[in-house]
Amino acid sequence: MGQKQIGTKSRPSDHAQAVEVASPYHAAMGAQPIADPVLNAAASCIRRKGIDNVSLEEVATEAGVSRTTLYRRFGNRESLFKALLIEGAKPFRRWSHKILIGPGTVADRLETVLAHAILEMQHVGWLDTSLHSGMSPASARLFRAAQADDSAGGVGSVLASLIDDRARAAGVTLEVLTGWITDQMIALASGEPWDEAGLRGQLRYFVMPVLTAACEPQASAMHERLDAIERKIDILMEKDA
Repeated sequence: MGQKQIGTKSRPSDHAQAVEVASPYHAAMGAQPIADPVLNAAASCIRRKGIDNVSLEEVATEAGVSRTTLYRRFGNRESLFKALLIEGAKPFRRWSHKILIGPGTVADRLETVLAHAILEMQHVGWLDTSLHSGMSPASARLFRAAQADDSAGGVGSVLASLIDDRARAAGVTLEVLTGWITDQMIALASGEPWDEAGLRGQLRYFVMPVLTAACEPQASAMHERLDAIERKIDILMEKDA
């Protein structure tokens, strides 16, 4: 999913455009320092070195507090960085909640939120550094844990409504689905900067069919996909003739 050269430039639906016009989002998560001085110090350290290379000792020095104070408050390095991820995402969560309860289809609203979430990830200096330096499996798990802890409302509620009987029979839970989406977001945000049209094309082709499978009859969706493939094959054969 990180292969950006195959991205399509498909046009957002009328509903998606209406959502965008009604509630435009401007990157804010990385534009303002986090109010908490310790978390802001952690963000500064990660911006310089990436999340995998920063210790609690470095954060304590940056924040001007003792290591004991950090351990007393957070317990360990992972809890500190998870708190940073959750706190840093608050401005975006407030915006995305308005989109998710607003006009448009479920697919349009989810696509809008996911597209802007990935674009936002690329605008946050400390997070972008970690993404492009290559997140270790441990850091990716930390990111997924932060998303899971933060999924009680908003996107989590929408995703929970999409888990139908077929998904449950296959062992799909909200935790599994949230983890899968987070992995797609990390993969897409880890490459070169996206333009919104190209990113929406990737989401619409690779991600949204999975998320919205419960929103339409399975047979109908399959026939539409097969018809589209057949049309593409016909065009290719005509060119070669």
